[in-house]
Formats: sequence, structure tokens, C-alpha cells
Amino acid sequence: MERKRIGDDARMVHVAYAMTDKHGTYSKYIGASICSLFERTDAWVTIHLLHDDTLTEKNRANFIELARRYGQQLFFYNVAEECKELLAEAREIFRRAVDTDYYTPAALYRLLAPIVLPHDVKRLIYLDADTIVNMDIRKFWEVFLDGNPLGAVTERTLMEHYQKQIDRSIDEKLYLFKNSWTDFDTCFNSGVLLMDLEKMRDMGEILLPGLRFIVQHEEECRFFDQDILNYFFARDFLHLPWIYNILQPWDRDWGSSEPVEGIYHYMGRTLRYNYEEPRDRIFYEAFVKTPWCDAEFLCKSYVVTRNILAGELEKYVERNRKAAAVWARRKRVFVGPQADEKKLREMFMLAQEDPYIALDDGWSKGLNLPYELGTHVYVFFLNKFPELKKQLNAAGWQEWEDYIDGKSIIIPHPSNLLDDYRIFLVM
Repeated sequence: MERKRIGDDARMVHVAYAMTDKHGTYSKYIGASICSLFERTDAWVTIHLLHDDTLTEKNRANFIELARRYGQQLFFYNVAEECKELLAEAREIFRRAVDTDYYTPAALYRLLAPIVLPHDVKRLIYLDADTIVNMDIRKFWEVFLDGNPLGAVTERTLMEHYQKQIDRSIDEKLYLFKNSWTDFDTCFNSGVLLMDLEKMRDMGEILLPGLRFIVQHEEECRFFDQDILNYFFARDFLHLPWIYNILQPWDRDWGSSEPVEGIYHYMGRTLRYNYEEPRDRIFYEAFVKTPWCDAEFLCKSYVVTRNILAGELEKYVERNRKAAAVWARRKRVFVGPQADEKKLREMFMLAQEDPYIALDDGWSKGLNLPYELGTHVYVFFLNKFPELKKQLNAAGWQEWEDYIDGKSIIIPHPSNLLDDYRIFLVM
């Protein structure tokens, strides 16, 4: 059956993404997100890609190929051209929100969707590039907005799901709680939105007045597009369930062992190169089905991985050389939790007579280190080592002479080295 165009069928699901891709390496994230969406639905979907002149012909071709593979629609909108005068005025009001390394114009494009998209598109799902749709998008599309201009997930909703205590002293620094238009109960994350474009169009253009507001409250604003949306809608939006914006870092720490049905939001640089982690795996399962995962990408990934591993391993080898030089002059005294003694003795082949000082969680209240510094070196395996280091330095101890951070000389598993560098992000 031939698909109808744009918004002329109520069954059509409309989804928008926004992008600036200065180095041509960002498009693949949106590609993976789109692929995850297509894979899990039999609904008709139209993708609206809000972009600028940084979209390369190769990436454009990849997006088109991806949509064709799944028999879906995709439309491109060069927002930099279509809203040229508006963005020029935005730069005059507050350039930092538009043209910095951290804040690119793409962050503001979601605010311009009601203007840029055809008026027969009356309803829209907006997704950040760093999302993976682990559900049938039609379920989200069919959420009843009950007269609200948009729907979003609040941080409070997520906190309550994970049963975490709310630290208002921290959150008040991040959001606009000092003012009357929003508070912890109403502030929402703008990475996943369900938008009633008709109601938003009735409000008129919000970008420029939003930026004027930001200028007046710059010290209180950190996420400019989100702050503007909260300014206009914090008291007038549908509070969505947590599953529609699952913050991946939180879910990694506090969530279930396996992914749940919902939309995962990777919050920038939280995606890792670890297929054993289920939240990473659902991303790569989508990515490998996109046109971006080709022979060139695989070869480049191998080279980058090899070079990073070689460089990092050399650092650990050098630290072990330094430790060995100290041990040649002084006797080792290992210090760590009682539960780790057996493991550390085996790892470092300690004789039974070699000293091991077991410290419990209350070690910071007072250290009992009985061995002479001139003849012994302390090797610490403690989680609070940075705090301990300050105490030792203040007492005149010398690192790599009197004490060593034992964890710094244990070579981690290669997959953990890759986690630290998030290799996928540099490609």
C-alpha cells in the first residue's frame, strides 16, 4: 500500500530529531535511534529531521537508505536556512545559547518545530539523538494529552521510581526553583517530548522571548532549550510516566538487570563500549542494522581501539615499574578491606608473613599505620583514597616513596579501559 504524505492520515506517527554535525560523526546516533524505532513498530512513521548545513551528502544518503529499508517516510528541514533571520536575532540576544561547542543551534531547533513543520502535522514526538526506542512508538503516540500543549517526564517522577531521596540543595542549583514558574515537582527533561503543535502554534514563537528570559536569569540557567520550555510550560504539561524518558546513567546504577519497555535516554556521553551491559547492547543492536555500520567504520573502530588500549596499557606498565622500584628499596605493607585480603595476597603473591592491615569503613576517624616509613612503603586499596591522599600529603608523606595507590597499578580488563574512553563517541 502506498504511504500517504506528511500528516494527511491520523494513523501516521510523526517523530522529529534535531542535529548539528560539524565533524560528520554525530548522524550515526540519530540513525541508531531511528532504526530502533522502526524495528519495534508496524505503524506508519514519518521522521522529520531538523538540521543545518553540517549535514553531509553521505549522511543524508544514509538516512534516506535507512527509511527506505523499513518502508517509512523521512523529510529534511534545513532550519538554519528556513529560520535564518530568526536565528540571527537569537544570536544577537544571547549568542552563547546558539554558537558554542557545548550549545549548538540544534538544541534550540525543537523550539522551532511548530514553525518549520507543515501545519498539517498537528502532533509530534520529539526525541534527542542519544535515545533508543525500546518499545512500540505507537503506544507513546497514543498517549492522551488531555488538552496540554506537551507531555514530558519530570526528574521527580524518575527519582520516585528509583526510590531515591531528593537532594534539593543540589537541584536548586540546576533548575529555576528560585522563581515562581517552576519547582522540583514541575521541572521536566526536554530530551523526550510529546507535542501538540496546534496549541504551541497558537502561543506564537517562543524562541526569542525565551532567550530574553535566559539573559535575565543566566546564572540560574544551564540547559537553555530545557529552561525555555520549562519557563513556558512547567505549569501546563502532562506528566508522563518514567518509561518514556529512562535516564540511562540512573537506570544503570539503580534499575533492573535487563532493559524494560520504554525510551532510553543516554544523556550525552554515557554510552559505553560494553556489549555485556544490556543498556549499551540495545544501542549497538540497533546501530549494526544502520548504513553507518559498514566496512570503513569497522576498520576505523579497530584502529582506534587498538591505539587506545596500547596507550592505556603503557600507563599501567609504567606505574608498575615505579612501584617495583620502590619495593626494591622498601618492604611492602598492603592496606585494604578485610574482605579483599585473600584476593590481594594471591594477586601480588604476598607471603603469609608479609603485613596486611585491614581497615573498616571508619578508617578516616584515625589511621593505625605502625611501620616505619624509611623501611616500608604503604600500598592502599581503599575507595576513599583521594581523601586519604590529602591527609598523607599534609603529614609530609611522599607518593611513590612512602605510599602508593594500589588500584592505580592493577591493570583492568580491556573492556573496562574502553568503557572509560567511550570509543564509539570519537568515531
